[in-house]
Amino acid sequence: MTTFVSRASWGARAPGNVSGNITPQNGGVTVHYVGSGNVARPDHSQCAAQVRGIQNGHMDGNGWADIAYTYLVCVHDYVFHGRGPNVRTASNGTNSGNQNWYGVCALIGAADTVPAGLIAGIKSAISNLRDVGNAANGINGHRNHLATACPGDRLYALVQDGSLNPGGGGGTPGAPAWPGVVFRYPPVTRHSSVGTWQQRMVDRGWSLTVDSEYGPASKEVCLAFQREKGLAADGEVGPDTWAAAWTAPITRVEALTRQTLAAR
Repeated sequence: MTTFVSRASWGARAPGNVSGNITPQNGGVTVHYVGSGNVARPDHSQCAAQVRGIQNGHMDGNGWADIAYTYLVCVHDYVFHGRGPNVRTASNGTNSGNQNWYGVCALIGAADTVPAGLIAGIKSAISNLRDVGNAANGINGHRNHLATACPGDRLYALVQDGSLNPGGGGGTPGAPAWPGVVFRYPPVTRHSSVGTWQQRMVDRGWSLTVDSEYGPASKEVCLAFQREKGLAADGEVGPDTWAAAWTAPITRVEALTRQTLAAR
């Protein structure tokens, strides 16, 4: 069972002037790791010191008001209270990322495996942020906000397949987890997960440029796909349309629709 560790228990420094201006209902939770040069601590007695070191680096090295992350999770199924719920994070690398997404950091590096204790702790942290922090159901990785290897390929694979979703059972079978961002046009939606959806539609045979920008061409493909699959034809990629891109069978009607659009 996951244990939550208070700031006092891990020896946190007092924060500076952190902001409560955050709207996680528009995003959700972003998963991080501590980086390729770090490794998980084999003994839990070492984990609090690791968290203190991260806080010192963020405050003294980066000049931030506090440790950047909302929560930090060790491989022993402990969740360390960072900035905590309802406080703006400084971990996601963009203004919109910090505004709309909490940051949960796994205390592992690129070379580490992802043990069951870590998965349980991350799921508990996400569940808590949904319960008391008004977080939407979106779960993504740091690399969805900007160019970075974080949270590492092993952990990011679990982000994509829904294994970190505390709702149970992972995401839609065969589909990476919905990123929590609705793709709309107009205006153009620019997000790395747009490229994931575009590539999937290309893999299904649709003619579409994979540029991570949801514009008029992407909307046209989306509308045609929704009509063929009996989805609400609103031209927006939300949870149902996202999941159908991976799970709905490719039918003859869809194939003919693809050919018609490609011929224009």
